Amino acid sequence: MLIEACEKNGFRETKDYNAEESLNGCVSMSQISTKGGKRWSTASGYLLQAVKRENFDFSSLDKEEFIKGKEVVLSAGTVGSAQILLLSGIGPRVELEKHQIPVIADLPGVGKNLQDHLMTVLVYQTRIPTLSVHDLTPENLQKWAIQGKGPLTSCVLESQWWCQLDGNDKTQVPDIQMHFVPVTVDAELFKNVNFKPEVFEQYLKPHLIDESKWTVICLPTILHPKSKGEITLASRDPLIHPIINPNYLEDKQDVRKLIEACKLVEKISKSEPLNSILNSMAKEMNGDEAIENEDQFWESFIRKYSVTVYHPVGTCKMGKEEDPMAVVTSDTRVKGVRGLRVVDASIMPSLVSGNTNIPTVAIAERAADLIKNTY
Repeated sequence: MLIEACEKNGFRETKDYNAEESLNGCVSMSQISTKGGKRWSTASGYLLQAVKRENFDFSSLDKEEFIKGKEVVLSAGTVGSAQILLLSGIGPRVELEKHQIPVIADLPGVGKNLQDHLMTVLVYQTRIPTLSVHDLTPENLQKWAIQGKGPLTSCVLESQWWCQLDGNDKTQVPDIQMHFVPVTVDAELFKNVNFKPEVFEQYLKPHLIDESKWTVICLPTILHPKSKGEITLASRDPLIHPIINPNYLEDKQDVRKLIEACKLVEKISKSEPLNSILNSMAKEMNGDEAIENEDQFWESFIRKYSVTVYHPVGTCKMGKEEDPMAVVTSDTRVKGVRGLRVVDASIMPSLVSGNTNIPTVAIAERAADLIKNTY
């Protein structure tokens, strides 16, 4: 039904949104990494096989001390890799000296250039039952665990679309991705995406009653935000979490794009055949705040209901040797440091036009080839 409504608004259905020239202005069912009805992670796809090899040595990091052989490969993620480099004396001199950390390499880009996908949570009431906590029955759990079947095999993000708000020329990079989630919201779901409990209790729960107790969630997401944040140290103690400042919505252009994206989602929801089954809860969720015009309404909504997609990148960005903000070069080696590589999403200079999972796998595959060719 989403696909049909999108087609009436200029989108085209595609079976493979990763195919050349198909991403911008397309709508599709989601492509997912699953096996036997369960999410198939890199740990499942790679490590479970690797541990069987004679040349694989696995050690826990708990109270262990390691001495490097030929190289150290750092892969602690966009937050962790930046923190470890900083604690090791690799990063902006001012930041290191602030925490009395001896400077090994003065690299101004460590921890900077933090970028992330930000999504706005739009909820729609529907009379059609959608996946909910009530589906967590013994029967469904058994189907999922033993047969890999049933409603619990759903990836939740059932379908999605991409578009360039300023036009859907196939040569343009899309700036918005929208996830369609046929799931009924509850207090626990809202808590899991970092909303305060009273948000659900006050603005949603009173309206989810009788035949309108089910919902669908739409998540318009800004793909290439201009706002950039940073990771800095709170302490030289490695057990103290670093300071994460994502700096979301600092740039007005990001706000404008999310406003237009929310308007487009609302427009599609009012198109056949969705208009007969969906009812927007945006006004209820925004509360009684006095709003002068539509754009102000949506900016207020966006600032209340936007959350991370958990796609942070960029804090150890790859770049040319002469780029002062580059942390690693094209071979994944840390500038000015021998025998050290960073291999994870932190080395992406900018965000991709979609999920970061598979691009991160590609980075690891490429790094593995580079290391093998070196030795």
